[in-house]
Amino acid sequence: MKKHILIVDDEQPIRELCKELLEEEGYKITLAVDGQDALDKMDYDMFDLFLIDMAMPKIDGFELMKLIKQKQPLAVIVILTGFSSIDGAVKAVHAGAYQYLSKPINSEELFGVVKSGIQYSKDVTGTLQKAFEPGADTAHRNAPIILNGFSPEDKSDFMALGKVRKYEIDQDIPIGDENSGSIIIIESGEVSVWLSGTTIDYLQKGDSYGEESFILTGSTIVEMRAETAVKVIHFDRRKILDYFAYKGETLFKRFMINLVNSTFFKWRKAVQRIIMLKLVTGK
Repeated sequence: MKKHILIVDDEQPIRELCKELLEEEGYKITLAVDGQDALDKMDYDMFDLFLIDMAMPKIDGFELMKLIKQKQPLAVIVILTGFSSIDGAVKAVHAGAYQYLSKPINSEELFGVVKSGIQYSKDVTGTLQKAFEPGADTAHRNAPIILNGFSPEDKSDFMALGKVRKYEIDQDIPIGDENSGSIIIIESGEVSVWLSGTTIDYLQKGDSYGEESFILTGSTIVEMRAETAVKVIHFDRRKILDYFAYKGETLFKRFMINLVNSTFFKWRKAVQRIIMLKLVTGK
């Protein structure tokens, strides 16, 4: 399937040039003439990458980027900018844009950034989407999503922070307090997640939970139960913070992005499950 790119620019020659170049590379292209047009098109389609102009009337590129992220938190956004707006483009990158390109457009630079951006989108969203599909094959999901982008050494060092506990079938699994830690990762077995008496998720090897309790301490409102004999790795919040104090700010930022993304997909899945149950049972 062709990767879908939304190009947003109020200058028709720039829109058409980018469209022509990228279609020759095999991408599917949709055009938007301004920020509102782009937001409207997002209501009817999904995009793998956004290419948006920095300087546009009404909604500029920086503001549009924030609005796109509200609709699609994992959106990969490339900013187009003239020389006079480079400072703004750098600010956008710091705020979450993937990269920026200077005008006039250089075709080789455009191809390189789009190709790497599409791959980044696939790395970030592809694994998550497969992980939450009903009946998805989980045999390959040995690396927790919250460690996406970590080197093998960093993953190993992080996992060494945890304490493994065993639980028998139907036993409750604590999470979010001082004794149980703020984040868990399933080492083996299957765990069900409950909210107000409704099962909202099932966790298997490589799955994590409790990300929101790390971001907002004491925020866990779910209950967890062992569906089989399980091994669960518990991670203490203080140890995690000490780990990143040693590893550095860059890795910590990556970890926090992973937590937010993982939390978003978990709760979206939970809402979808609750809606499906309501449709089936009428309750």
